[in-house]
Amino acid sequence: MKRVLVILHIWYKDQVDYFISKLKNVNGCEWDLWVTIDTHDEAVEEKLRAFRSDVRIIEVTNIGYDIAPYIKVLQRNDLSGYDYILKLHTKREMPKHNRLNGVSLAGWRWRDHLVNSLLGSKSKFKRVLRKLNHPEVGMVCSYEMLKKLKNYLPEDSHMLKEEAERIGCRRSYRKFCAGAMFIVKREAQQRIISAAIDFGTWTKESKSHSTGTLAHVYERLITLAVADAGYKIACCTSSMKTTAQATLYKAVHLFNR
Repeated sequence: MKRVLVILHIWYKDQVDYFISKLKNVNGCEWDLWVTIDTHDEAVEEKLRAFRSDVRIIEVTNIGYDIAPYIKVLQRNDLSGYDYILKLHTKREMPKHNRLNGVSLAGWRWRDHLVNSLLGSKSKFKRVLRKLNHPEVGMVCSYEMLKKLKNYLPEDSHMLKEEAERIGCRRSYRKFCAGAMFIVKREAQQRIISAAIDFGTWTKESKSHSTGTLAHVYERLITLAVADAGYKIACCTSSMKTTAQATLYKAVHLFNR
């Protein structure tokens, strides 16, 4: 049976109950829960321990959004006992006008699209595992939130190019999981695990939700590293309605050409 490490980053502490309810859909594997959080919070930790008594809670510095904590866990721990890594994180409420691939992100929809594509039900998670069990597949993420790289954003263009070259990651794949919730084979993250990263340089630029930060660059590199390792990225869908909207948008905008 496959062993899965779930890494959940908590910033918005009022979302803990939501993620616990979704994690109840993990099945068909052995799994451990590691939670990264910026400060000790007794109420949050009590909830987590009531759900999983063996949960490991790791305090991290508040830089790099959910990306830096994820990379730190990968780089600073022996994960050889795990086959897959499931990355989750709390996510803020979005304004009404936000859309991605033709799909509304308003309110909690961005978070929910990402989470439900992986943990929408017990049967959905089993389908995700079946996809990832394929030897050619290295990552499974949301179909609706798989985004094409643009040339006008620094984290899609010159910043990405410079950092990818520095860590030796090929950029042949031109899409990434926007929002960075996914399940991935451990060996498909080797380029990220072995990257020499000075997180001290992330402190100032990663405290706001602006673009052009190293956190945003690595949000992309996490997906690109899967292709660099020779794997394919597979997708699961959130709902019939949003899948139809995203399919139409991608077809119109020549997403797959």
